[in-house]
Amino acid sequence: MKWAGGKTQLLETIHNSLPKDIYESKFTYVEPFVGSGAVLFSMINNFSTLDRVVINDINSDSINCYFTIKDNVTHLISELKELEFKYYTFKDKPEDRKEFYYLKRSEFNSRNCDIIIQSSLFIFLNRTCFNGLYRVNRNNNFNVPIGSYVTPQICDSKNLFFCK
Repeated sequence: MKWAGGKTQLLETIHNSLPKDIYESKFTYVEPFVGSGAVLFSMINNFSTLDRVVINDINSDSINCYFTIKDNVTHLISELKELEFKYYTFKDKPEDRKEFYYLKRSEFNSRNCDIIIQSSLFIFLNRTCFNGLYRVNRNNNFNVPIGSYVTPQICDSKNLFFCK
């Protein structure tokens, strides 16, 4: 996911500040503000001594998405492929594309969907909104306008399976 304030560019600095004996024994990694998970996935990829992972975030949509990936990745991918296909059909129809985006944003904000649909909408909005920004108003309604991406990758199956 794209995420404002993501730590991707800080990964080398973060790794260099870790204890030097981190490679010597099993450890639990705790991530209190997981966001896009850049540090989390870097830790998983680079430390074979990682024994257990605990993640948290105040953003329940993000956490629910991680649970969906963990528990229902195949169904999530199916939903994302469908959203991607529909979104791409409006490639040459900007007004229809815009209408589709705002319809999906409204559906997301209704919070009446099951966790798989809600998570697919969360990823869809992240990949198609302006700069991947996540912003909600006082009523917890996502309110970021549509972005200008022509063919954003909405469903990255390989990455989702990796994240599982």
